[in-house]
Amino acid sequence: MAGMMTGLLLLLLAGVTESRVVDLQKRIIGGVECAKTDRLYHVKLVISNGNQEYLCGGTLINKNWILTAGHCVQKGETVTAVLALHPGSNKKAVVFKPDPKRMKDKKGTHDIALLKLPHSVKGFPTATLPECSSRPALGDTVQVAGHAATTDDEGTGDPPQPGTFQCADTTVVKCDFKNCPSKEQRSYYNPDMVFCYKKDEVDTSPGDSGGGVVFNGMIYGVHIGGGKYACDTPGMALDICQYKKWITDVTESLFGKFFKG
Repeated sequence: MAGMMTGLLLLLLAGVTESRVVDLQKRIIGGVECAKTDRLYHVKLVISNGNQEYLCGGTLINKNWILTAGHCVQKGETVTAVLALHPGSNKKAVVFKPDPKRMKDKKGTHDIALLKLPHSVKGFPTATLPECSSRPALGDTVQVAGHAATTDDEGTGDPPQPGTFQCADTTVVKCDFKNCPSKEQRSYYNPDMVFCYKKDEVDTSPGDSGGGVVFNGMIYGVHIGGGKYACDTPGMALDICQYKKWITDVTESLFGKFFKG
């Protein structure tokens, strides 16, 4: 595998000690530094269980709630949520122990979570929720972003970090359900609940889960990975439009009016 790569796009969070087993995903390549006005709602999550730290990303959807991947945070863990990641911005770190809210149905627990902040955060931009009548289609360009490693090998130890917030475009493709996602994920996901993306020289990496997948300036997906480490199959996101009622019910907010379609 390649060694150090220049221009690597990093998804979600620097300084990872170890990724969760379920989050052994692809590395992101081919990114550029995000514009200073881009993705101001992105949240860097550093999760600690007392022995190890894990990294994920998230999206600030209002002044009280962060949307992320379900496998990122377990009840009882300590979360440091870093808001306003861009250089020169007024960064804020909120440390708390959330009670992650996850959607459950007869098929199991879905890999999506809402984290309620211990207090409202004012003055920080929030994401624009999607127009569900105009979801990304095959061939459309979507954007991923973050702070993950700058190598795409499978070596041990902490890989180098870029130090800047990176963005990259990728393309919506047909999902591959044979090898990725994991067997557990395949038991409750179907093509109507997720969408996938892949592009030469653009890929995700450990620590990228939970970040928003953007289309036309709106958050349409929560990145959950692709299964195996360095898996060659497409990256995968939960389709937020499939969870709009759940998000509205959990947050007790008027999010319904922002989900158009």
